[in-house]
Amino acid sequence: VRIYLSQVDYGGDELLWRSGRERLQVNPKERTTLRQKVLDDIVSHAILREKVALNDDRFPVSEAEITAAIQRFSSRFSTPAEMAATLQAFGYKGAKELKYRTAARLQQNKYLQSKIAAAIAVSDAEARAWYDDYASKLATPERIKMRHIFLSRLNHEEEAALAQLNHSKNALTSQPFANLARTQSEDSRSNQFGGELNWMQAQRMPRDFVEQVFSLPLDQASIIETELGWHLVEVTHKKPSHLESFETLKDEIVAALETTRRKGAVAQYCRNLRAQHPDKIVIQREMLSHPWTH
Repeated sequence: VRIYLSQVDYGGDELLWRSGRERLQVNPKERTTLRQKVLDDIVSHAILREKVALNDDRFPVSEAEITAAIQRFSSRFSTPAEMAATLQAFGYKGAKELKYRTAARLQQNKYLQSKIAAAIAVSDAEARAWYDDYASKLATPERIKMRHIFLSRLNHEEEAALAQLNHSKNALTSQPFANLARTQSEDSRSNQFGGELNWMQAQRMPRDFVEQVFSLPLDQASIIETELGWHLVEVTHKKPSHLESFETLKDEIVAALETTRRKGAVAQYCRNLRAQHPDKIVIQREMLSHPWTH
């Protein structure tokens, strides 16, 4: 199998495209490094293709699998014309070649999965250990649902703001909170919704606000002061911190750990393949420093 510098540059173009860059933005030293990475991948894939070809009947790919993969690829583009232009830029000669390459990639993935399955397998004990180690990060934080009437420090003196909010607080005996918020609150994002702030977590709120509202009792309007101004606040619902059980999260944890291990396992398998056939791989490394091909 011959690998041409133009093929390497096509691969480099794709990597640059994914990062939103172009050839003109790459200096000679970086170009050589980029080509080395792409070449290593191409060599590994070439060896894999040979291995897969020898085991072709063991890893069949159905038309349904190919169609689904092409549909996922197509969804990355806004229009068919955009997709066609991209395929042409990377050397694909129409829909037939896209289908052929897609089938080959799917078959290669199946072959690789069979070879690395043991290396990426996650035991129940490993999944449980990960769950225990990261339980604090997996838990859903305590949340509150609240509404407020806000008066900005920029528009009011303290005495006047407190007098207005106390008047609103007393008016709650005869008027709905939402009506007062619509007409009095200076929080333009929430006043149109009756002052509702919906579910909120402490980590996503200003600290001086959090320290006060999370300690408030339910359904009891209270006036608090923050750096921004004054608030008549009413907490309507509270949800305590909650951690899903290991059994509920197990499949998700196993899938995440397998994904983390897969890249390293594939790289190691490819290195082993190359080490088994060192005399079959001849690389003209000096060509990697040549100018871009066309």
